[in-house]
This record gives sequence, structure tokens and C-alpha cells, in this order.
Amino acid sequence: MSTIETALPLMQGLLGFIMLAAGSAKLFGIDLVVEDFDRYDYPEWFRFITGVIEVFGGLGLLIGLVFAPTLAVLGGLLTVATMAGAILTHLFRVDDPLWRFVGPSVYLTIGLFVAAFHLLSF
Repeated sequence: MSTIETALPLMQGLLGFIMLAAGSAKLFGIDLVVEDFDRYDYPEWFRFITGVIEVFGGLGLLIGLVFAPTLAVLGGLLTVATMAGAILTHLFRVDDPLWRFVGPSVYLTIGLFVAAFHLLSF
């Protein structure tokens, strides 16, 4: 078993849990998340939609670990799309420090890696 085949399930599982937690925080309306979306000047419904996408992405990554790699591809792509939006938000909607880009950039990279690996293994 190669290093990539060993590391992939760990990265995929961790990213799945992170996306599930982040999406749940948006859906439950955790104060910190609500304040951030207010600061970004996004409407309430956008926070909800973002949370739903993140939860589905996280579930796809986690379920894809065990049952269907196709769901891992979908989860990875949903993560990439959401994190691209997060990076663009930090770049153009608010004047955030550079450390705010680290998380979304890492998650986007892992999501791309997971989706590409599973797509290439079909």
C-alpha cells in the first residue's frame, strides 16, 4: 500500500468531519458564524444554503470512505466550490488578514486531491 493510499482516507475523513461541523455550525446559527456572515454582508438564507452544501459535502466524504467512492468525488467537489467561495469572500468582501485564507486554502486543496484521486481510480 502506497503512502497516498494510506493518507487519503485520513485526509478524507478529517475533511469530512470538518465540513460536517462547519456546516452544522451555520445551520444551527452559532453566534460566531452569524457574526461572520453579517460582517461579510451576506443575507441569512445564504448562511443556511452554505451550511447545507457543507453538510452534504462532509457526508459525501465520510460515506465515500466506506460505501461509494462516487460520493467522495461529489463531497470533494462540493468542498472545493464552498472553499473557493470562502476565499473569494475573504479577498473581495472584507479586508481580512492573510491567516483567514489558510483554512479554506488547505480544505480546498485536500478536496481537490480527494476528488481527483477517486476520479482517476475509476
